[in-house]
Amino acid sequence: MIQIYSSLNESRLPVLQDSITKGCWIRLIKPTEEELSFVCDQLSIEKSELTVLLDEEERPRVEHDQDLSLILIDTPYVVTEDDIESYTTIPAGFVILPDVIISVSLRKNPILDTFSAGKIKNFSTDNHAGFILLFLYKNAGIFVQTLRLIDKRTAEIEKTLKKSTKNEELFHMLALSKSLVYITNSLKGNGGVLEKLSKSQVVAGTLTEDDRDLLDDAIIENSQAMEMAQTYSETISSTMGAFASIINNNVNWIMKLFTSFAAIMAIPMVVAGFFGMNVNVPLNEYPFAFISIVAGTLGISMLLIFVMMKKRIL
Repeated sequence: MIQIYSSLNESRLPVLQDSITKGCWIRLIKPTEEELSFVCDQLSIEKSELTVLLDEEERPRVEHDQDLSLILIDTPYVVTEDDIESYTTIPAGFVILPDVIISVSLRKNPILDTFSAGKIKNFSTDNHAGFILLFLYKNAGIFVQTLRLIDKRTAEIEKTLKKSTKNEELFHMLALSKSLVYITNSLKGNGGVLEKLSKSQVVAGTLTEDDRDLLDDAIIENSQAMEMAQTYSETISSTMGAFASIINNNVNWIMKLFTSFAAIMAIPMVVAGFFGMNVNVPLNEYPFAFISIVAGTLGISMLLIFVMMKKRIL
């Protein structure tokens, strides 16, 4: 899908248009070969400059080549598989040309949705540096929100794990642990992009004072997100080992409980077996034999229960 926006109008809000004009933003979402060819022909650029941004394995980076700059940034993405929710990252690429800026992504990006809807203050399609910095700042904020969701989900799983005897919760914890690994690596890559942008002479020459403040804020937000990810990752790793032992203890306690019940129930069964034989047994002529046997059996069972409780078996 291809969308072309321009905010060079009276409202200064991004508006969809049909043609590529100076100062516009070209948004490509899982583009077809025809759409890539159209953009490349219109702007006289190599198709490889755009297709490389569609590779999910590409790492965050910044490249400058004459009048073309390429910026690749990782963004968080939610994945649900077998009812297990996890988080990963996908690349969001930008190609900056003198007159236009191109964004390329495999899926719709919620941050870019807010840009296209005109919900971002001080956003203009012809201010390329400001566009990238606003995106980086908002992207770092999305990472922080995602990490808080992971922390909240971890707390919910911990409450369930305390009484659990299944491995399902551990699978959820494992998914969150893997998510934090992906997020941490992506934040490190994004941090490298931010650092390179702050030191790049190509970018530094086009930044206003407000842009520099925004860049500093993005660097701080990204650093905070990275610290959060590392802390949560260490916490999950330690709790997974602890709760694996808790699950084993819960299973052992249930097995011990069933074994104790079996031992208690065995007493009435043994007594009933003795007195049910087709031979002469004690109390055969006693009128209250049944009540006496039942009472005696219950007494022995209660005594066994008392002993088990005293030994903390029950």
